[in-house]
Amino acid sequence: MPVGHSLGGRVALRTGGLPPVRGVAALAPWLPEGEPVEQLRGRRVLVAHGSRDLRTSPRASAPHTERIAKVAASAEFVRVPLDVHAMLRWRTWNRLVTDFTGTVLDALA
Repeated sequence: MPVGHSLGGRVALRTGGLPPVRGVAALAPWLPEGEPVEQLRGRRVLVAHGSRDLRTSPRASAPHTERIAKVAASAEFVRVPLDVHAMLRWRTWNRLVTDFTGTVLDALA
């Protein structure tokens, strides 16, 4: 399951269509306009973004997640209140990814 932060989040979403991938977690991803979503067909996707991120856009992540939801098995956007790009509330981010990973693995069982 690809997990990435910032540009790594974009990479995780782009590689999410590889055959063994069942879920993708993109944390504060950098998402330029026009990013593809078709590769995420049938996958489970988590996009999370700090509400005070000034490096990458939480405003871009929410509508991108809506686009993903049209093709994915599931797509969830989580806004992390008051957090910034550096993901200072690391326990919150850790819980998000851990819970999401458990959901993806449970779906395989």
